[in-house]
Amino acid sequence: MRTDELPRLLKSWRARNNVSQLELSLRCDVSQKHISFIESARSAPSKSMVLLICEALNIPLRDRNSLLTAAGFAPEYRETALSEPELAAVDQALNMMLAQQEPYPAMVIDGLFNVVRANRGAERLQGFLYDAESPDELPSFAGNVLRSLFSPDGIKRHVANWNDIAPFFLRQLHAEALAHGSDGALGALLREIENYEGVPPGWKKFQPGHWQSPILTVDVEKDGLKLSFFSTIATLGTPLDITLQETRIESYFPADEATKRFFAQA
Repeated sequence: MRTDELPRLLKSWRARNNVSQLELSLRCDVSQKHISFIESARSAPSKSMVLLICEALNIPLRDRNSLLTAAGFAPEYRETALSEPELAAVDQALNMMLAQQEPYPAMVIDGLFNVVRANRGAERLQGFLYDAESPDELPSFAGNVLRSLFSPDGIKRHVANWNDIAPFFLRQLHAEALAHGSDGALGALLREIENYEGVPPGWKKFQPGHWQSPILTVDVEKDGLKLSFFSTIATLGTPLDITLQETRIESYFPADEATKRFFAQA
């Protein structure tokens, strides 16, 4: 194991959070000298100290395991599949949330923006956009929210305000990739999306617009039908498992009467 790996990771996370050594020492109730010694590899922190720093910097659970491993300790947090008995109650709750959202779309999404499961409203919307009779007929990239939005063969051609909403999604991915490290899976996804045809390099930055609504909607036009949605994202509170921390429930709500009618008629 590289002796400089833990100091490198700690410096990186502190920089990403724009926290000085002094501020971190105050958050951890230790001396700035102690933080400096850890970051210069002059002092080896205890397991509890590594976890304290992770908590102070609000580091995601997956990355906390990486820091623990770099410090010579075993990972602390598990990554449990939703199908495992330990997560049966959460699995049930997710299904209930998807069912409660009917007839409007809702999806469970993992940390890489993959669709883990979807309700019938979401399946109907995807079927409409991709001319698919069943989920089995959808292209493989439709199983990832960002690939579906940015791929030249995806739903881009049906999203009337694509140039408004796409930069927001790209900046979200960029921020998450930066937080987890550009050499990880999120960084790879970011590079893939950025290389898609029609994605300007400048979209990492804020794109000013003249918004006519207090919320940014996704406006779809296909076969003479116009639909408009806004979305909410819910996460699980106080997760102590990597899968649970990275799980998001994205729900879509109609922004106009035409969209309400489309799903009411399902």
